[in-house]
Amino acid sequence: MESGDGHMRMVQGPVVEAADPWDPELRTAELGRPGEPVPTEPAEPEQDDPIVPPRDANLPGWLARWRGVLRRCVLGLLPIGLIAALPMHFFVGRVDDTVVAAPALSDLLGGFGLLLLPLMWLAYFAVSALPLVLALAGGAAVALAEGAAGSLPGPRRVWRLVANRLRPLWLWFAAFSLLTQSLPLLLTADRLGPAVAVPLAIGLTALSTAVLTFLGVLGCVVMIEREHSRRRALHLCSRGRLGELAVASLGVTVLPRLADAVWGGIASTVVAVATVLLWAIAALVTYAQARRAEGRVTSVSLFAELCAPEPD
Repeated sequence: MESGDGHMRMVQGPVVEAADPWDPELRTAELGRPGEPVPTEPAEPEQDDPIVPPRDANLPGWLARWRGVLRRCVLGLLPIGLIAALPMHFFVGRVDDTVVAAPALSDLLGGFGLLLLPLMWLAYFAVSALPLVLALAGGAAVALAEGAAGSLPGPRRVWRLVANRLRPLWLWFAAFSLLTQSLPLLLTADRLGPAVAVPLAIGLTALSTAVLTFLGVLGCVVMIEREHSRRRALHLCSRGRLGELAVASLGVTVLPRLADAVWGGIASTVVAVATVLLWAIAALVTYAQARRAEGRVTSVSLFAELCAPEPD
């Protein structure tokens, strides 16, 4: 045998493992040289979703989705605002009116009527949370249905989407309403002194704004995901941009009071309903962006989660 003929070549390891056993020409695999960069698949470009901002969207990107939802869904949001206006006008911010009823209750049933006062407070707290519940539930259903299908849903369709989610949503919101509306009754300048009036007002406003900001994300979790609500909402708050939602929450806290002081109760109700609807859409866009930071999510996938049947 001449030199160079019939030499046995042994290949093993990654060459054999990467080779194609069904190759008719029995070729081995091409291996990259040491230190050579490994080629990767090109990243899938992010689609221009009508609701979900890109993963690293800045303020203009967030505002573009928020304004787009409002522009497309304004006709669908109007009935929700009209329904929320009634409890908004008669109950929100009126819990101190129950104190006026205390003298009348003291004469009822020989003084035992005062026991009804805590029940009246609880009823006010529960009903005062209703406008936020209606705005967030209805706004999320209208926006997601429009974003997924391209057309506004009818009232019956919206009701079917959110009917089974209203009870847990209302319970969460009523609990936080108890916190934000009872503190102004307990902590007043008359009790603590006029020197703390301004810091107290600022502190209570900041507390209400923080609570509304968290409630926006929590409400979307309860509506769409329905599991591990509080812990899940805290996790998403740590992943998303909350500045825009905090500004919307501050508007809900401050603007109706200013309108009430300047123009009266009717104007306050109109401003309150408008700011609550703006807050609800801001909460949905913020929640969608936080979900996008975790992975691929679209309006269609969020709408599919909203339409999913209740777990057994």
